[in-house]
Amino acid sequence: MPHGLTDDLQHTRLQVSGTAPTFGRGFPFCWSSARKPWWRRWSEPIVVATIFGSLIAVFVMSGAAGFQSIKGDIHASEARVHEEVRTSEARLHEEIQSSEARLTERIQANEMMIQTTEVKLRDEIHASEARLNKRIDDLREDFKDLRGEFKAEIGSVNDRLDAMNDKMDRVLETLLAS
Repeated sequence: MPHGLTDDLQHTRLQVSGTAPTFGRGFPFCWSSARKPWWRRWSEPIVVATIFGSLIAVFVMSGAAGFQSIKGDIHASEARVHEEVRTSEARLHEEIQSSEARLTERIQANEMMIQTTEVKLRDEIHASEARLNKRIDDLREDFKDLRGEFKAEIGSVNDRLDAMNDKMDRVLETLLAS
């Protein structure tokens, strides 16, 4: 056969003739004339080492990829947790501010109510004091009137007693003169 054959044709020639192909330079493909079939070559040390090396490389790469994936998941989870914490802090801050505002409004309303109640109580106390002072003034006037009446009555009793005394003195003088 001519030297320009493709690998497939040479492989076919090898299977048919049982001789090794030369690939155009005269060197055989395999040095041994008694070549092993392909399925027996799997147990050769170089093939086993290559397969084990490839498997280890695949496992290491898949482990590294898995580790990177887990690392990415952890970073994503951390970012999500940080975002949730920031959101919760913001929400809590807003709730605290609104609670403070409501509490301030309630305190101001209670202070206004207390001030209004104080004003009402002050007015009621002043009105009560005014009524009490008027009653005291009325009682003073009544006592003055009673005192005046009592003095007038005592004066009239004293006048009658003086008149009786004068009569008794005259009676006593008449008795002594007799």
